[in-house]
Amino acid sequence: MRLLLIILSTILAILGVAMSILPFGSIALIPIVLSFVFGLIAFKMANKEGKSVTLIKVIFFLIIIATGLTIYNTFQPNEIVEDSESVENEKISDEDMEELESIEIED
Repeated sequence: MRLLLIILSTILAILGVAMSILPFGSIALIPIVLSFVFGLIAFKMANKEGKSVTLIKVIFFLIIIATGLTIYNTFQPNEIVEDSESVENEKISDEDMEELESIEIED
């Protein structure tokens, strides 16, 4: 049971890190919280049995990184930067469209 919880916690922690890097927003907190719960249960079981908890500590480190990245990306302001080159290209394409529309085709 402890091994199963460690495996689930590891998979969810890695998924949480991936989701916190990608633009998933606060949805990334779901696997992070689940990983923390499974890791905590596995930690308590390992302490009772006297087993090593090194891997569980690594999982908690991944959880901390994922939580930090999720909080940073959630509160980071979304800025739209206007590129002057793309604005110029739009003006040129608008002028081209006007020129094409002014052409009359006779049958």
